[in-house]
Amino acid sequence: MATLDKHIRRYTSISAVIDILRRRELPLLDPQNWDDRNDRYFMARYKEKKALGGLYALCAARCGETYHHWRVFTGTADGACIEIKRAPLEKALSKIPGVSFAEMRYLLLNHIDALTTADLDSLPFVKRIGFAAEEEYRIVYETDDPQGAAYSLEFPLAWISRIYLNPWLPDPLYESVKETLRALPDCAKLSIVKSRLIDSARWKNAGDRVIGKGTPQKKRALKVPSSSKS
Repeated sequence: MATLDKHIRRYTSISAVIDILRRRELPLLDPQNWDDRNDRYFMARYKEKKALGGLYALCAARCGETYHHWRVFTGTADGACIEIKRAPLEKALSKIPGVSFAEMRYLLLNHIDALTTADLDSLPFVKRIGFAAEEEYRIVYETDDPQGAAYSLEFPLAWISRIYLNPWLPDPLYESVKETLRALPDCAKLSIVKSRLIDSARWKNAGDRVIGKGTPQKKRALKVPSSSKS
């Protein structure tokens, strides 16, 4: 799986993308609504030990698109993904008191057993090894103010590299959603594309070529390893 060095990907919903574009804000959410109870527990203990009023986080991916990310983090034809430029984002984050950010570490249970009180600041940035396929990048904000549903960071449109719409969206609806997004103030030039992960013309053309239906091309045959017999 290709790891992204210059971008992170925030998987969300089309409605959330509209809100982000209109407000120019990127929301960090309350971790206690997460599905992973282990992750929620670590965040809660971290908040308790630091005597924080509020704790918020944003989870993103630092790898190219995968079926896993679309299904788990969007799931339906309302899904979308904002590809964010990492350098300007991190430059801004480093100037905000209470904000930390890092790539997640994925640990085995025997590694977890070795954690001590010296590892307190690591709690928001570790997960079980079974989640490693997420390739997660996390932003955390801690504050003395009372917990709310979300905390919003300023988010200039210039930080957006591209917006991807989910692969299940019918093409006519994709065109309509793209027009709607580009009609928002200052969004006319945004790069907006539909993911072709599950329906790629290039992939299908290769299949046609293999069975002789496509345009003949002089290329060496792909050497596919044969399965060994025991």
